[in-house]
Order: sequence, then C-alpha cells, then structure tokens
Amino acid sequence: MNQSDPLQKLIVSESQAVDRQALADLLSPYLSINKETQSFDFSGTFLELTNADRILIVLCAVKARSLVLGSDEKITPLEIIKLEIAPEGSIKNTLKKLLESKDIKSDKGQYYLPNYKLLRVIARFKKNNQQ
Repeated sequence: MNQSDPLQKLIVSESQAVDRQALADLLSPYLSINKETQSFDFSGTFLELTNADRILIVLCAVKARSLVLGSDEKITPLEIIKLEIAPEGSIKNTLKKLLESKDIKSDKGQYYLPNYKLLRVIARFKKNNQQ
C-alpha cells in the first residue's frame, strides 16, 4: 500500500508494536511486577481507580509482563478475581461492559488488550489525571 495514502492510518494490526516507554509510564504509578513470582503488587493509587480502570490497568500489566517475561498476554476472569481488586460480580460485569464497548477483546474465555488499543487506554488515563 502507498504510505502517503491518508486511508493508511485507518489500518491497524494486533501485532502492532507496543510503545514500551508509554506502557511503563502508564503502569508505574499503579503497580509493580514481582520478578520471581510474576505477580502484581498494587499501589494505593491503584485502589483509587474505578473498577473499569483497574481492569484496564491489569490488562496492560499482563501485556507488559508478557513482553518482558514471556508469559501469556491473556487473562481469565478467575485470574482477575484472584487478584482481589474488586468483588467477583463487579469484575465479571465490568469485563462484560468493556468487551461490549470494544475496549478489550476476548479469546476462548480469556481477556486481553490489543496492541492497537493501548494508545487509547493511555490517552484515557492522561485525560483522567488532568481532571
């Protein structure tokens, strides 16, 4: 395809490269990833987020962990529930709403944030932090 074609910017790919710096900047106020256990250690700031934002941060963290440690970038609702970031019913309901709004994707009962959606999530958090 012709790169000067203005329609080219509409073409996205799930294999699109991840802006690692932007992802690190997004996640650093909210959590760290334990190198030995690969678990997430959430900050107090994380607990101030809405349930939807918590889940988006978790999905971004799963993506970051997969990039650095080679783990899977998808997560099941049960795995999210085990993180104890919100009540079970709230997590399932929020995942459903995020999926319906096309903010996240699902594959065989596992949820993930496509690479091309990452910039949208980062913009969402920047906007929220400016308010």
